[in-house]
Amino acid sequence: MAIFLIVNEKWAGMTVVQADNNSGRQAIVRINQQEIQVEIASTLDRQYRGLSGRESICADCGLLFNFSDSEVRSFVMRDMEFPLDIIFIEDGVIKNIAAALKPEGSKPTRIYASTGSVDQVLEVNGGYCERYNIKPGDSIRLEQ
Repeated sequence: MAIFLIVNEKWAGMTVVQADNNSGRQAIVRINQQEIQVEIASTLDRQYRGLSGRESICADCGLLFNFSDSEVRSFVMRDMEFPLDIIFIEDGVIKNIAAALKPEGSKPTRIYASTGSVDQVLEVNGGYCERYNIKPGDSIRLEQ
């Protein structure tokens, strides 16, 4: 039986309502006019796994990494089954995007890093940012 809790949280000056169930916390991220349904990777284990091992995610879905501090973040495409765009975010503003990254096996060789300190990272399907003209400098909002 799934447990569903509602949690109120402050984020970027807004009150946010988020769901918490057995699959992890859920929320909506809005970039420009695009609405992305996200899971929130809030534990170290979930952050390490990311989207590895999944066959796909829905067209307007993603995984949001919230970090308690701001620093340079590095990601790899370990055990991915589909391409990703990785969006690096600081204080609600996109700093850089690693776009259309190809999956790698269990021993990835490429490292994708933020160009500066960031406190959030959003993974979406590869090509999403180009399709919706999402670019550095754009703001993101976390919504209900």
